[in-house]
Amino acid sequence: NNSLNKTSLMRKIVRLKYRDGEIIVEHINTFMGYMNQLVVAKFPLDDAMQAILLLCTLSHSWKNLVVTLSTSCQEENLSL
Repeated sequence: NNSLNKTSLMRKIVRLKYRDGEIIVEHINTFMGYMNQLVVAKFPLDDAMQAILLLCTLSHSWKNLVVTLSTSCQEENLSL
């Protein structure tokens, strides 16, 4: 069921959390893998939404980056 697949992928994305000490490239690769699966499921998210979701997966230690990017960019200019 395609709707179930989309729901399952979105749950994985929402639950994805970067843990301090984890290799950030591996975290981003996991995130991008989910984004690619959404494209295959014909449920692509626009670039700004992908960037926002990725920022949401970062731990509190990344707060300064998240706040800086969130406040310095217009949503339509936020990009991966």
